[in-house]
Amino acid sequence: MTDDQGKLRISNDDRDRAVEQLQQALDEGRIELGEFDERAKAAYEAKTNAELDLIFDDLPFDRSDDKSVHTIDLTPEERAEREAAIQERVHGGHGPPSALRALIFVGCITTAIWAISSVASGELLYFWPIWPIIGLAVAACMQWGLGRSR
Repeated sequence: MTDDQGKLRISNDDRDRAVEQLQQALDEGRIELGEFDERAKAAYEAKTNAELDLIFDDLPFDRSDDKSVHTIDLTPEERAEREAAIQERVHGGHGPPSALRALIFVGCITTAIWAISSVASGELLYFWPIWPIIGLAVAACMQWGLGRSR
């Protein structure tokens, strides 16, 4: 990396990519677990490209081939498009809304606890899990409705 590139501050994505490369080196047996921990900690504490490069001095990874697009190189229009895409992934992305995932998770857990309690007592107990299920169902519907209105 050139001296100018080495002085540039890095982003969280750069740190995450560095840790992914360290994980690959660990999986390949190039570094040991303790060494991985030390280098990963150094990667998360790094502030510049030069500091990250030091972590990979004895590894075959060439960070200068990194073709990632840094937001500093983007025009304001490109930056706005990337931000909109990120917001879409975060708020209106694929998969069920977080409230629906919570509804399923809490519903399964509370129903299992109720079922075990009923079996253990030998009688059918009041189905109390209905209350957290109803609350989370309302939250899931509201989240879905608000997401659709945008």
